[in-house]
Amino acid sequence: MVSPTPPSSAGSGPLAARPSFAGETVLFDATHGQGNWAQTGFPSREMHTNFAGVMQAFCRLGCTCTTTNEKPLSRFLPQSRLLVVPPPTGRYNSRKECWEPERTSLFAGEEIQDILGFLRNGGRLLAFAYRFGDSFTQANLRDLFGPLGCILNNDAVIDITTLRTTHPLQTAFDTASDLLPLAWLRPGVERVRWRSMATFLLLPGATAQPLAFSPGGRCITFDRTQRRISFESLPIAVAGLHHQGRFVLLGGPHPFETGPFGLLADADNARFLQNILQWLLERDPAGLEPLRLTMAQPMKWRIPGLADQGRAFSHLEGNGNGQATVGSIERLLRKTGVLKALNRAKWMP
Repeated sequence: MVSPTPPSSAGSGPLAARPSFAGETVLFDATHGQGNWAQTGFPSREMHTNFAGVMQAFCRLGCTCTTTNEKPLSRFLPQSRLLVVPPPTGRYNSRKECWEPERTSLFAGEEIQDILGFLRNGGRLLAFAYRFGDSFTQANLRDLFGPLGCILNNDAVIDITTLRTTHPLQTAFDTASDLLPLAWLRPGVERVRWRSMATFLLLPGATAQPLAFSPGGRCITFDRTQRRISFESLPIAVAGLHHQGRFVLLGGPHPFETGPFGLLADADNARFLQNILQWLLERDPAGLEPLRLTMAQPMKWRIPGLADQGRAFSHLEGNGNGQATVGSIERLLRKTGVLKALNRAKWMP
């Protein structure tokens, strides 16, 4: 368990507290394969490793942070105010460079119901997926996110202009404030930096709305299961309400991580995190614009030079007229390693 930072230091640094949330307990899930990321040779995704920056941000807000330490998650929820779920994953196959299913890493049906009940009673959830979603990590976040009206896609946002010159673990893209649609999220945030991550589909009637959209255009979205390329600007982070509770879901962890490829110190990511945590923890959101409960609509991008002079162009399927283009992109992703779970022993910068 990590206690909050002393009051004398609580007002310093980019994540300085505005309100105080002393006495609030934040639980970091370490029961669903978060430690398995270390099997690649890179740090795990636990409270004390890649998520140390998130833990410190909560401590500066006065919270006390604790972890499940691979014990049953449901045991800790009644004593917690907020649950953090770093990306869950299966076990690593170093020969094939891929993740394989592991039963103990999956959220059991009873656990999902406990988390949903936790939210119904006023709990808070901050959860992270990974590029290409569950199809890549062999997790089952879709089973948890689905009842919240948010479908995690098996895709990844990729800036294809950088793939030939930048290692896939180091590629990044930025979003400006105009791609952050909620006003309460934007104070102090002009630009957020991300790495490749999955997107979300918001179901009709979902009490949720995007926190951030991908840039679209050259930052394509490639769905590895449907073999589809999209040029739309799609939700990469969403916020919502579930009865008395609140949740924020992100398609990837890198913007808030402090590990080898973490981006918490880049752009305005630290302030972006602070604004999110304040909205999640605030009991009485005075001064914060209420969440607008509307269904997200993808932003269309127009690609110049098409035969019909400006026809809206949103995606290409892996068959028909789009077969050649999708196949070419797929070969590029395979050659550059984007489709693999790369390990440190074979990683070449």
